[in-house]
Amino acid sequence: MSEGDWIPYEYERADGLALLDWIRKLPWYNGEIFLSGGSYLSSVHWSYLDTNPPDIKGAVLPVQEVDRYNVIYRNGFFKIGLHGGWFINGYKKKNRSLPRDKSVSLAQFPLCDFSRRYWGESAPAFDNPLIHPRADDPFWRSHEPGSGADYRRALLDSTMPVLLVTGFYDIYTEGIIGMWRETPAARRANCALIVDAYDHGGHLAKDMKGTRGDFPGGERMSRVLTCLDWFDHCRTATPPKTLPPPGRIRYYALWENRWIEAESLEDGSRKLDLTLGTDSRNWTYDPKRPLPNFPGSGGICFGGMRPQPPPGFRDDVVSFVLPPVNETLDIRGRMSIRLTVSSDCEDTCFYVRVSVNKGDGKWYLLRDDITSLCADGGDYTPGSEKAIAFRFADHAFRLEKGDILRVDVASGCSQFAPHGNVKGLQSQVREPKIAHNTIHAAKSTLTLPCASRNEK
Repeated sequence: MSEGDWIPYEYERADGLALLDWIRKLPWYNGEIFLSGGSYLSSVHWSYLDTNPPDIKGAVLPVQEVDRYNVIYRNGFFKIGLHGGWFINGYKKKNRSLPRDKSVSLAQFPLCDFSRRYWGESAPAFDNPLIHPRADDPFWRSHEPGSGADYRRALLDSTMPVLLVTGFYDIYTEGIIGMWRETPAARRANCALIVDAYDHGGHLAKDMKGTRGDFPGGERMSRVLTCLDWFDHCRTATPPKTLPPPGRIRYYALWENRWIEAESLEDGSRKLDLTLGTDSRNWTYDPKRPLPNFPGSGGICFGGMRPQPPPGFRDDVVSFVLPPVNETLDIRGRMSIRLTVSSDCEDTCFYVRVSVNKGDGKWYLLRDDITSLCADGGDYTPGSEKAIAFRFADHAFRLEKGDILRVDVASGCSQFAPHGNVKGLQSQVREPKIAHNTIHAAKSTLTLPCASRNEK
């Protein structure tokens, strides 16, 4: 309803502070302001929270983290399915005179030309991040359009009680739990975190109902009840009735089907290494071919936990079905994979996905991740073997005796911009190459962080 052009994230700080000033002039203003949000509507509050307005007495800010790099990128790969598509739908939305060429795709090369081809103009908030794909680039701490610097220290530099909410299949799972983990204990002392079993909206995918992926009691409460409980706690200094107490995290362990309360979610102390196989697998990766469309996300993109297609459902997806689990394992924290790979290109992409079969004929998504041969800044010699590492978003779930794990490996996913198979800044690649990639299964390992008996 407001005037002017909406450019995602760019004016929320100034608008938010202006709104607070307007509220303070209303006749019913009593010196207390409470904030609630959800996804982007939490971001509008994170944008100014580091100014620490003294009349903000509490906030409930679900399913949105503060590090813009994590919103836009994963290990240098631009999230066309999350940030890209969302930005396109919102950018100057009310400006009907702005051209929008729907034939232009985020999967086309070069990505750096997208805004001029799609809108007929440069969009700095979209374009600037495209030339800064590394998380350690100073750009992400600058105040250039698209950097998100105003948001980055919002929780650390504010003092009001904040309730964070995410789910193990939220698009921001890793970032929100990371915010909690990196926040000093003194600041966490008046905050709390809930991690439920479901997706960004706190829901179960429709095709999961009635399956082993339906988790009794694992959903979050309604936003209204959550806010009322937290705000009553902030106003009266009495413990919340239904929420974790300040300084604590409460998370739902899937297939254990119970809520667990702790100071933080940490990796289980027992590490179980599972070798993927004994052979080597080859496939061809053509960046101009539509990339595999895997259902669901595993904590990186949209979709939540979803039943998966059968192993090796495309000729450019290789699948490793591991032997059945021979004991009950309670997984806590961040699983990881170490792949030994090779390619005939100087750089290329590897995408991994872990699923589980619980004995009902379905494969349930656990986690996914993506990286490249040169993501760490090093060089690669075509034809040589190289070990690359993936560390997945946090999780908590139970594997029972007889459960079967599966690892899919590909060179891309439709949720990420395709890699051009050449070394350098991917957004500026104009002529991609075709890569012939190999994974050496006997030298590749999935690591499970398992809780010991006294950690359960």
